[in-house]
Amino acid sequence: MKLKFATALMGILFWSRMLFAQDAGLEKWLGYWKGTVSAGPMQIGLSFNVTRAEGQYKSTLDVPMQGLKEYAVESTVVEEETESLTWTMGFGATFSGHLTDLTTLEGVWKQNGQEIPCVFYHSIFDRKPQTPVAPFPYEVKLVDFSHPSGKLKFSGTLTYPKSPDNAGDWSGEKLIEAATVSRMAMPLKPIVSETTIAPFPIFPAAPALVKVNIDTAGIHHQFPVVLLLSGSGPQDRDETLGAHKPFAVWADALTQSGFAVLRVDDRGVGKSQGDTKFLANTTTESYVSDALTAINYLGSLPMIDTTRVFVIGHSEGAAVALMLSKKRQLSGIVTLAGATSTGIETSVYQLQNEWKNNGYDSFTCHHLGDAQRKLISLSIEMGENRNSENKDLAQPTSEEKDQFALAFSKWVKSSDKNLQKAYKVWKSDNAKIAKVYREKSVETFFARNYIPLGFNAWTRYFFQFDPVPDFLQLKDCDILMVQGGLDEQVNPIPTRQLVKAMEQAGVGVTYAEFPNVNHMMQQAKTGKLSEYFDLEETLTASIYIKACSWLLDHSRLR
Repeated sequence: MKLKFATALMGILFWSRMLFAQDAGLEKWLGYWKGTVSAGPMQIGLSFNVTRAEGQYKSTLDVPMQGLKEYAVESTVVEEETESLTWTMGFGATFSGHLTDLTTLEGVWKQNGQEIPCVFYHSIFDRKPQTPVAPFPYEVKLVDFSHPSGKLKFSGTLTYPKSPDNAGDWSGEKLIEAATVSRMAMPLKPIVSETTIAPFPIFPAAPALVKVNIDTAGIHHQFPVVLLLSGSGPQDRDETLGAHKPFAVWADALTQSGFAVLRVDDRGVGKSQGDTKFLANTTTESYVSDALTAINYLGSLPMIDTTRVFVIGHSEGAAVALMLSKKRQLSGIVTLAGATSTGIETSVYQLQNEWKNNGYDSFTCHHLGDAQRKLISLSIEMGENRNSENKDLAQPTSEEKDQFALAFSKWVKSSDKNLQKAYKVWKSDNAKIAKVYREKSVETFFARNYIPLGFNAWTRYFFQFDPVPDFLQLKDCDILMVQGGLDEQVNPIPTRQLVKAMEQAGVGVTYAEFPNVNHMMQQAKTGKLSEYFDLEETLTASIYIKACSWLLDHSRLR
């Protein structure tokens, strides 16, 4: 699962660096700088776009989790002699860093008295090579529809194949003829990129999928439809991550293969807006009602075949798809890196990977997992039992932090020596930053970061949610589960074990694990979060071929 808020947006590419000869020393700063800043156990994606005009550097900042796009950075200062850059934001934050090579900017993010080491990576592209560009060989419609509560309006993009000028091309003998050859893929299309990307084929399967002789509002054909459900955190309709737009890539390929595809801005993101109090209580379960609203909207459209409705859910979207199947008959589900453990266990897995990347040994990582479980449990307990007089406060009071710190300290002292030894390492590493925050102790610093997780409706639900029963009870539709072997957000081991239990329970499950693929379905070397942004590939070919072939087999007219 993607880490909460672990996304970053693009700015506007400064193309003039490619059109005009400029001093190389000035050019190296121009373009996109993408990275993440740690906020407790979460990662916040940032994207700076640096341009130069009239001898002055200027920058814009995108922060998708806050809906911030093209925010004008107050100042951009470059020191050529030391190869350093400083961004100053009007909201009290600064970043100062130096080049370690031409594509890496290492430094410190400062905000609210905190100093956070972080790295930004450079890219000259405004988009990744697989991102589709107009004109498109299919219909594209911007759509809007309302939540049944009346408190939320959604905005999305619907794509569907173009009907042929001659309706007879998709009827009778020609339809049968097209169906028999549609399993053959079109020739691979070359992809221009700095690095080699394996292209994926487009299956010309529309004639084999279409229903003909539908004459409603000028629409003569109906298509099976795929609803795309994004991962955790506020996501736009393309599931944008840095310069990557995974859902735009999925929609483009699937539509050319004969499917209608709907992708929607998450509630509170982009053009999907509504009542702020209503949005404040959003949980994973809330997204189920949003998905059902989207399905019902699709049912009102004349080009949609409502007997063939599929859902592709990435990360948290997988859990949403499973819960949706209880409320609406689906023709099939494809899960991409869907969590198969409780939220607490998923968070432990994520942090253990982060600790390993920071140099902790296996002994320390293993025993710190119990510390993470206890910290989360305490945050949930305090969130559920918070005094009514404090419930509207975003940050914990001093009394609440002291209470949390005391409870955690007592737990550590009562634990075995192995945990105490591991915790000593972690505590030492957090001592400096606790002082920066002017906290009494490392434990009150942990309280500062963890208690708000218990106050937040989404995180409180996420940590306690167990998706396993929904997987085991899925009996009314088949499911394709796709997992990456280098996924550092969702542990593939419980997924393998769950698949065996699903098979024994009679669930129609197909499992595909790709050894060198990360959480975002990219071919990767490490699987680390920072690697997502730097990779040129958005979606690896083998995964698309597997998913599209499965969808075709489950949606052909029999």
